Amino acid sequence: MGASDVSPNDRVLTLGLLGLSIYFSVLLIRGFAGYMRFRRMRPTAVLTWPGRPPAHFGFLLGLGVTAALLAVLNGVLERPFHHVYSQAVMALYFILMVPLSTRIHLGLYQDGIWADAGFLLYRDIERMAFFEVPEIVLVLLPRRGSGSFRLPVPPAEYGAVRKVLEEKRRARVMNLRDGILGLGD
Repeated sequence: MGASDVSPNDRVLTLGLLGLSIYFSVLLIRGFAGYMRFRRMRPTAVLTWPGRPPAHFGFLLGLGVTAALLAVLNGVLERPFHHVYSQAVMALYFILMVPLSTRIHLGLYQDGIWADAGFLLYRDIERMAFFEVPEIVLVLLPRRGSGSFRLPVPPAEYGAVRKVLEEKRRARVMNLRDGILGLGD
């Protein structure tokens, strides 16, 4: 069968699977790099707590198992490599990276804060604020880039988190714009 014999549906499927392959490969690399960074930083923890598992953790694991079965099936049926690879990287992401990411402890470290979107150095924080309803969340705005980092704070750790942040501010490790924390000069 020549290249001209490929149907439009096969082209769309191929492009879709190649896109998924690239997307999940990048997620795996970034996730593994983030986890390795956490392992290197773990000894510098000042005040941390375990992160919450994703809301639909079981469902995500089920997606991983399904993708693994599809990868095996595509391999047995001798489908093209991109069919097998796309399902395999999706399976690895959901079976390996999702559970691994729950092992990362959120909180305050010697050089920065580990929040939902990753690690942010204290010197790179431009603004921060606590939101206390319905749960306590520290929202961090970086100096560069867009978006924000969210750090859910357990109520039992709230006072200690504020104290550590005040110490960092006084030591001029953080140069925040305005007194957004309610911490006076």
